Formats: sequence, structure tokens, C-alpha cells
Amino acid sequence: MTESVALVGRTNVGKSLLFNKLTQYKNSIVLNKHGVTRDVNQGKLLFEDKYLNIYDTAGITSDDEQFSNLAYEKTLQAIDKSSLIFFVTSLEDGITSKDKEICSILRKFNKKIILIINKCDKQKSDLKRFEFGELGFNCTFEVSAKTNKGLLQLIEKSFSITNPSLYTESKTCRVAFIGKPNVGKSTLINSILNESRSITSDTPGTTIDSLEIPFTFKGNKYLIYDTAGIMKKSSTKEIINKYSINMSLKCISHANVCILVISAEELISKQDKSIFNIIKENNKPFILVINKIDVVTRHEMKKLRSNVDYFSNILFGTKIIYLSALENRNIRKLLFTINHLANNLYNEYRPSRLTKILNDACNKHPVKNSRNRLIKLKFAKQNKSSDLSITIHGNQTDKIPDSYRKYLVNYFSEQLGLSGVPIRLIFKKEKNPYDTGS
Repeated sequence: MTESVALVGRTNVGKSLLFNKLTQYKNSIVLNKHGVTRDVNQGKLLFEDKYLNIYDTAGITSDDEQFSNLAYEKTLQAIDKSSLIFFVTSLEDGITSKDKEICSILRKFNKKIILIINKCDKQKSDLKRFEFGELGFNCTFEVSAKTNKGLLQLIEKSFSITNPSLYTESKTCRVAFIGKPNVGKSTLINSILNESRSITSDTPGTTIDSLEIPFTFKGNKYLIYDTAGIMKKSSTKEIINKYSINMSLKCISHANVCILVISAEELISKQDKSIFNIIKENNKPFILVINKIDVVTRHEMKKLRSNVDYFSNILFGTKIIYLSALENRNIRKLLFTINHLANNLYNEYRPSRLTKILNDACNKHPVKNSRNRLIKLKFAKQNKSSDLSITIHGNQTDKIPDSYRKYLVNYFSEQLGLSGVPIRLIFKKEKNPYDTGS
């Protein structure tokens, strides 16, 4: 079992920026505002060929009592699962009563603790530094997450007092759960993980950060992203909402598979179509999930199915799954569908097979230019890219109509058994690179 580190402290001491620097990835939202982190975010702390899991927890205090209690429970769970605690404080503020309260809480867990005095990028009086001696920790590090001061020494110390695991690169499929606020994304992820990992509430905007959660199913490793709900522009006046949406859009671009979640309580909205278009523009395989089917009548379901056909008509092979995250209905079906897509993502196809499919497609329906002359497509080859991209060589490829391009995409998808996986075709007016001319 890999050992873990938990970043713990009051709000606005720089835990999320420190987490981002230690994991070398901008995973958590960093704003000079209290209560931005609510859920527990997870990443990997790498050093040489070893690693530790690391948790970014919510600040222990919030203006919102409901979320404060929920976040506090998540923080305690992260502390309990960790063998080492980074107790983060701020030199700018000195010791506060909240720091002393958190110190008392941490000592009850009987864990290894490193006191981190953050924000040491500016000159402060030694008197303020001496204050932290009152907390009674033997292991203290003065760092600046902003300027990277002291971070290497902190990492080296962490690895010397824990038992890190050997790190090996493996194929990991990134799955992003995308949708409007309050469609049940976090509840769905909790059902998949079979644990209460993300904070859930009927209040729209409960998730404001994009969480990265490791998960394994049928031998495949996944990173699940629980994203903030994507709202209309008119609803994104608050700066936190804007940051949340930007993080969600970033997750779409980084994901291998997107899960577009829609509530069965509503018909397909203009906002749902806008989100779908973002996924389509990024050329991502996606599954359409209709959640909350437990709260609609048969008549409403019939109307909904007719409405959902919008997606089937505009994208070949779209996978549509009706489920209830709350009642665990069809969760396994979703997992197997994700697994199927993930397995297809890593397939590599020989040029000979792709060229045969191309030739078959052209023989069935030849393509002609505007002057009714035959356009010859000679050769197809898969490109090295994160998505499924195929380059087709031939003459007058710039004259191929859009309708024929769509026909080829659908034909390749059908012949390769890749329903739900977008195929990007690139046409080049070049000779067959494998043709020796003999």
C-alpha cells in the first residue's frame, strides 16, 4: 500500500499552490479567497524513482457552515489515511488561534508531522519566526510555494521518513465528468468509487475545483475528474465560478474520455448542446449519461428519450446510458462502456488494414470532384497522436466534399468497431510514401 501525505491547515495559507508545486501540475484552484478548496484533491509526489500519494485538503474554517462541516469530515478522513502530515501555516499571519486549534486536532492522530511555515518569500522579523516554536514541533521547514524556496529539502525529508513506493509509468485513461451544475456528477462518481469521495449537495456549484481521483476497473487504470458545473456566461460573474469553468474546460482538453451528464428532470437544454460542442471540438470520445431516472415518470421518460435522440442523429455511434447514481442503477453498464472505449483508444492499426478499408469504402461509393472527375484515394496510415487520427493520401484531396469526409469517418468507425470513438481524418495530396515506383 502506497503511503500518503496530507496537506492540512486553515484557509488561505497556500496549501493549494503548494500542492500544485509538489505535484508539478496545476490541479487545484489558487485564489486569494477563503474556502476555495472544499473537496480533497489527490496527486502524486514524485522524487527520483519513488512516489507518495498526496492530498490537498480543505482549509479548516469557512463562512459556509454546511460546506465547512462536510469539508471538515473529508479532511479528517484524509488525515486518517495518511502516514505523514504537512501542517501548513503562514509567516505573513504568524500563529493564529486557529493554527493552535488545528495543532491540537493533529496531535490526537499520532501521525508524523512536519510543520511548514509558508510564504517565506518576503523578509519578516525573526520574532515572528520564533512564534512558531510555541507549537512544539521538532521538524519545521520554512518554504515559499510561490518561489519554490525550500521545496526540494521538504521533499527529500518526506521521502526519508516514509516508505515511498516504486514509480513506474503505466497507461492511465483520464475520464472527465462534465455537465451543468446540479446534474449529479459528484454523486455518480461516489457511486462508481463506492465511497463518499466528493462532497454532494442539492445546492448548485457545490463542486468548484476539478478533482483528480485514481480508480481501477477490470485491470485498466483511470484518473477520474469530477469537474465544476459549466454554467452560462451570464451566470459566471463571480471570479471563483470563472476559474472553476476554466478548470473544467482544461479537463476536457486533457481527458481521454468525456462523460456528459444530463439530468432526467430536464430536457436537453441549449447549455447541454454548448457543452457537447466543446467536447466535439476537442475530438473526444464521450458517453452521454442521463442521470436521475429514478425521479421521472414513464411519460416523462418517453419524452426525454425522444429529446435525447438529438445526439444520436448528429454523432455516429454515440453511447447513451440511462442511470440513477442515487440508486446505483446501471452503474456497471457505464463502467463497462468506459472500459470498452478505453481499450479502443490504445489500439494501433496497420497501414495495410486501414488502406484496405479505404479502398473498400471508395469502391462502394467513389468520390468525384465538382467536374465529375474521379478523386483517387490511395493510402491510409494512423498518426501518432493522443486521439485516433488517420492520414489519407491521394490526388485532389482538397476537393473532397464534407459529406464524403463524414461517410469515410463512419465507414472506418464501423469497420474497426469504434462506435463512440471520434476519428480525425487528415487528407494529403502526396504520393504513397510506401510506393517505390517499381
